[in-house]
Amino acid sequence: MKGNNCMGKIFGWGVVWMLLLFAGGCSTGEERQLDEALKLAGDNRKELEKVLDYYAGDSLKLRAVRFLIRNMPGCYGFPESGLSGLASVYQAYDSVNRVFDYRICAEWGKEIDRLQERIPGISSGCWVADLSAVSSSYLISETERSFDAWERNVYASQISFDDFLEYVLPYRRLNGLVADGIRDTFYYRHMGKYYASAGHSWKEDTDSLLYEYRSLVHSQFFGTRIPLVDAVTFERLKRGLCIHRCWYNSLLLSALGMPVAIDFVPAWGNRNNSHTWNVLVMGDRSYAFEAFWDEDRWKYKRIYNNRTCDRLWGEFRLPKVYRYTYSNHPEGPVTDRDVDRADIPSLFRNMKKLDVSNEYFETQDVCIKLTEPAPEGARYAYLAVFGYQQWHPVQWGKIGNDGSVLFRNMGKDMVYLPVYYRQGVVVPAASPFRLEADGTVRILSDDGKRGKVGLRTLFGAPTHDRNLTYLHAFRGTSFVVMEDGNPQGKLCELTDSLGIGMNRFPVVSSASCRYVRMYLPADTLAAGEIVFYTADGRVPSVRVVSEGIPLSQSSEGIRNLTDGTEATCCRCRFPEGYVDFDLGESYRLTGVGFCPYLKSQIETGNHYELLYWDKGWKRHASREGTELGWLEFEGVPLHCLLMLKNTGWPGASAERTFTVTEEGISWE
Repeated sequence: MKGNNCMGKIFGWGVVWMLLLFAGGCSTGEERQLDEALKLAGDNRKELEKVLDYYAGDSLKLRAVRFLIRNMPGCYGFPESGLSGLASVYQAYDSVNRVFDYRICAEWGKEIDRLQERIPGISSGCWVADLSAVSSSYLISETERSFDAWERNVYASQISFDDFLEYVLPYRRLNGLVADGIRDTFYYRHMGKYYASAGHSWKEDTDSLLYEYRSLVHSQFFGTRIPLVDAVTFERLKRGLCIHRCWYNSLLLSALGMPVAIDFVPAWGNRNNSHTWNVLVMGDRSYAFEAFWDEDRWKYKRIYNNRTCDRLWGEFRLPKVYRYTYSNHPEGPVTDRDVDRADIPSLFRNMKKLDVSNEYFETQDVCIKLTEPAPEGARYAYLAVFGYQQWHPVQWGKIGNDGSVLFRNMGKDMVYLPVYYRQGVVVPAASPFRLEADGTVRILSDDGKRGKVGLRTLFGAPTHDRNLTYLHAFRGTSFVVMEDGNPQGKLCELTDSLGIGMNRFPVVSSASCRYVRMYLPADTLAAGEIVFYTADGRVPSVRVVSEGIPLSQSSEGIRNLTDGTEATCCRCRFPEGYVDFDLGESYRLTGVGFCPYLKSQIETGNHYELLYWDKGWKRHASREGTELGWLEFEGVPLHCLLMLKNTGWPGASAERTFTVTEEGISWE
C-alpha cells in the first residue's frame, strides 16, 4: 500500500463519486462506476489499470477485479507505517497480559485503561484511501488466493458468483483496517484442514476452526480507545470488542473460501448500546453466529426474532439489522445533493451497508405524521430508539408534502421517536410511539389519564440476567380449580422461565371457579404479583387464603401478592408447597398473570426522579430511596413514555424507559 490522504478527502471522494453517479439519474451502469472510480484514483490509476490488463484474457477474474475497483470509492484503511507509532503501547499491553497471566480482572483493566493515555492522536489523524494506495500486485495476489480458496472449498457449489464477489473476494472487510497479507497467512495456516472434506458439514468445520481461536476474548470494555487495526496485533493482545472479532473472523473465513459478512444492530430497541456479529451466506439463507467462541454460537436467528424471550439472555428487540458490504449501496439522504452531510446521521453517511432486517424478523412499514416544526430545509426525518440517555437514529424516511414520512421495514414490539437531524443534533419531530407486536401503532402522549405507578427497577431487559434465580425457579408451577378443598382441574402450568414483566398464561379450563390453588415447585414463593383474568379484565379484590412465612423483611409479606402493584413483592415460605386464593365470587377465567420477583435497584439515600416525555424529558416527581426497596408515584401521566432516573448518575447512564399497559409495567 502507498499514499496517505486525510479523512476529509476520503469522505470527499465518496461524495464526489456519488454525485457523479447520480448526476444523470438514479440508475447507473457498472461501466460508468468503473470509469468514475478510475478517475478518482488519480496518480494510482495506472496501478489499477495494470490489474485490468493482467486479467484481460480471463473473463471471470476480470469481472471480479472490476467489482473490486468500481466499489473502491469509500474504502479506506490504516497505514502500515502507522503501526510503528503504536508499537510501545502494544508492547506494554502484552506485558500487562503476561503479569496477570492473561486473566481479565479489575486490576488488569485499570492497567490497560492507563495505556490509553499513551495513544497518539490517531483518531483525528490521516488514513489511507484505497483508490490512491492499493497496488496492482496486492490486488492480483488477493484475487488469485480468493479464487483458489473458493475452488478448493467443498461447499462452493452453494455459493453464487455474486455472493463470491461480495462475501469471499474483498480484501477489505471493514474500513479503518490495515490492508495486509493476513488472508494469505490464514490460507496457508488452514487450507486443506477445513472445508476440504465432504465428510463434515460446513457448520462443524466452522465451529472447529473458531475453537482454535478461543483464546481471543472480549476485553470487557477495558482499553476501548486502544486501536486494533490488524489481525496480527489482535492475535498478540488477545483482547478486543465484538467488532474486532467480527472483522478478524471475516478475514479468516473468507481466506478459506467461505462467504462471510458482518451484521449489526445500530442500537437495541429495549437495551442500551449496539452489537455486531458474523454471518455465513450459504445459498439463499444466512446463518448468524456469535463472533467470540461460545458453546451456543448459532443462537442469533433464535433470539433476534423480536418475538421470543430466551431463558438465558432474556428479550432482545431489534429495530433494524444492517450488513456491512464491500459494494456501495447509496440511498436516502446521502444521495441528495441538497442535504448537508452534517445533517445526516453517521449511520446513513455509510454507503457500504445493506438492510437485512427481514432475514431476522418480521418487519413493518410505518407511516408517521410529523407534528413538530421542521428545521429550515429539512427533507428527511428519522426513527430513533433510546439508549444511554440519547436517541439513536436507525432508519430514514423522506418527508412528504403533507408532512408524513414512511419508514420501511421496522422491527416491532418497541418504542420509536420520530426525529429531525441538524448539525449533529437530534430534534424531536413527533410524539414517541410504540410499534406493537401485531403491527399497530400506539402514540405515547399525555391524554389526561392519571394513575399510580410503583417501581423497584430502572433497567428493564438488562435486569434479566441479574434475576435468573427467580425467573427460572417457577417452571412447573401449576394453577388448579379448588372445590370443597379438593383440586378439580388444571387451569394452566408454567412450563418455561419467566420474563421480567407480567407473564400471562392462557387458561385451558372452561369451568367457573371461586377458589384457586397454586402448586409450587418448592416450598418458597418469590413474586411481584399474581393476577387472574376474565374476558372483562382483571379479577378485583383477590384474597390470599394461605399463611406465608416471610423470608426477609416484613415489607415483603403475603399481602403484596395481590395488591395490584408489581413493585411490592412477596418472598414467603409455604411449608405445604401451595398457595390458595379466594376470588371473592365465581369467575370463568381466561388467563393467569405471574409477575416475578426482581432484585430492587432502589437504594436508601439515593435520589430518584420520575420523568415523562413531552417534546423532551419533563420531571413529574422526585423521591428518596428507602429500605422498602420500591417507590410509588401518584398522578402519573399513564399514556406517556416514562423513565425513572437516579439523579446521582451523571451523563450516559443506563436507565431504560417504560410504558404502562393494562398488564402493568412494560420495559422498553
